[in-house]
This record gives sequence, C-alpha cells and structure tokens, in this order.
Amino acid sequence: MDERAQYTTSLGLAKRALEYIVRYGTPPTPHAYELFYTVCAGQNAALNKALAEVISEKRKLSASDTEKLYQQFLTSEPSSEKIETIGSKMSSEMATILSLLGTATTSANSYQATLLNAEERLHNSSSEKNVADMIQTLNSATRSMARTNSEVTANLELTRAQVEQLEDCLKLAREESSRDALTGLVNRRRFDLVLDETILISNRSGKPASLLVIDIDNFKTFNDTYGHVAGDSTLRYVASCIKSNIKGQDTAARYGGEEFAIILPNTTIEHAMGLAERIRHLINARHLVKKATGEDMGRVSVSIGVTQNEEGDTSESFLDRADMCMYAAKHAGRNQVKDTPTPQVQQAMATDAA
Repeated sequence: MDERAQYTTSLGLAKRALEYIVRYGTPPTPHAYELFYTVCAGQNAALNKALAEVISEKRKLSASDTEKLYQQFLTSEPSSEKIETIGSKMSSEMATILSLLGTATTSANSYQATLLNAEERLHNSSSEKNVADMIQTLNSATRSMARTNSEVTANLELTRAQVEQLEDCLKLAREESSRDALTGLVNRRRFDLVLDETILISNRSGKPASLLVIDIDNFKTFNDTYGHVAGDSTLRYVASCIKSNIKGQDTAARYGGEEFAIILPNTTIEHAMGLAERIRHLINARHLVKKATGEDMGRVSVSIGVTQNEEGDTSESFLDRADMCMYAAKHAGRNQVKDTPTPQVQQAMATDAA
C-alpha cells in the first residue's frame, strides 16, 4: 500500500472510530479512540467480540467499560508507564535535593572562609576601626548565612514532602502492576514470585506450606451461553469468595483465564483441605442472576486441587502436583476437592508433557 492509500485508509478508520464514540455516548478519551480504532481496523477479534457483548446488553459504553476493555485487550502492563513516570519525577526531586545541599555547602564554606579571614585580621591588628569593620563583616556574613539556611530548609522541606508523595504513588503503581485488573487478586507474575519465595522459606525452615488450584467448572460453556460480561461477573464473584476466606499471610491469584490459585504458608494439608471445602461450598451456594435480563444462570461450581509441599519440591513440582489434584477432582465429577492425583490423570499429564 502506497503512502497516499495508507493515509486515506487511516483517515477512514479514524472517522469511523469517532462515529462509534458519538453513537455509544462514550467519553472521547485517548483510550476510547484507540479502542474503537482497533475495532474498526479489525486487528483484534477477541476485542471485537467482547465489545459487541457489552454493547448488546447496555447499548452504551461508559468510561469504565472502555478502560476495562482497553486494559484487558490493548495493554498487558497498565502501570508500567506510570511507574516509569514516577521514577523520573523522583530522580528530578533527588537532583533538586542535591542542588540544595550543594548551595548549603557553598554557603557554609564561604562563611567559614569569612570567619578564618576575620580571625587572621584580628590577630594581626588591634585597632578599634579594624575590629569594628570585622564585626560589621561578620554580622553581614551571618545574616547572609541565616537567609541561605532558611531558604534551603524551606525548599528541602517542600521537596521532602513531594518525594514522600511520589513514594506513595510509586507504591500504589507497583501494587496495581501486580494485580489482575478484573478480579483484584494478584496476577500470574506476582504469584510466581511469591510461590518461589514460599518454597524457599519452607524448605529452609521445615515448616509446611500448602497450595490450592481452583478451576471453574464448564466455564467455556457458561461464557458461550450467557456472554462475556456475565463471565466476567462470575470471575469477580469467585474471586470475592476466595478473598473472604484467606488470611493476611495467604496469597490468592488469578492464575489463568478461569483458574485461580492460593498459596498458604505455614499451613498443613488438613487445614488447606478445610479451607478448600469452605470456598467450594460458598461458591456453589448462590444462584447467579444476569443483571441485564434477570435471567437465572444457575449455580457455578469449582474443582479444587490441594497439596502440601514435599522435601525437594521446586515451585514447578509443587504447582504440577496441585494441578494434577485439580484435574483429579474434574475427572471425579467436578465440584469436588481432591488432594491425591489419580493414576489416570498422572498418566495423561505425563503423555501431554512428552
């Protein structure tokens, strides 16, 4: 495609993107424009499908709808640019602090030189006029030093407050970057780091650690039947049931599409099995209703695999064993908790790996 044709095509896509923004009453943010431009260009089939499902139910696309779709389909690291920006600002503030300290040091050195000069003159002369001149010089230097110190102190205090604010923003941005945008649980990257750390600590201390792998039963069928929006609501519902049952030291993650995992430090398999049963029962206890239509979507169930770490375990072997236990629960009829992988599951997974 030549440059002129490319320009015409891009202009047409831009016009259509703006028409979509107007049609669905969407706030004209840069993310909204990029979202609709991508849709019009047909560059992301999954995005087009998700957008169609949202619009079919709501007939409008709010700013929050746009942002959720943008974060889900057009960026995998929503906070990385924010972290980089904050880091740049903090570097600027630190440069300001160094400059202020340099000013204070220069002022102090100048004041010290004035004192040394006065001492030398006083030693070499005892006339009243010379003493009076030195006193005036010292008074002037002292006032100048006081003004400089006052200005430096005020500027340092302001800069310190700005750095503290940036540190808070950076902490929040880092927290956001480790979270799954849809469910609020930690994401896969953060989960992997915590699992490595948990295995390391458990192997060194000899204390137990347990792991749960949770998979929503028949989720693809549910999604195909009730739509992507209902599927997202179900993922949030399952996440909320998980969050309400874990303690501060535990780590719950959205491990995959409809798969979750919970790392339980200092926890035996007996306690882990009890937790898994509570979560399974809580998730299955409620009838889900589609908000847009009032349609009863029935109950959702999960299959859960539970395991405790063993001597010599790596993160991979620990996770694989929990995964096999989860598949054992699937093979046993779903909506169950299993802590022992069946031979059939072990053989099937070994065949897949080969």
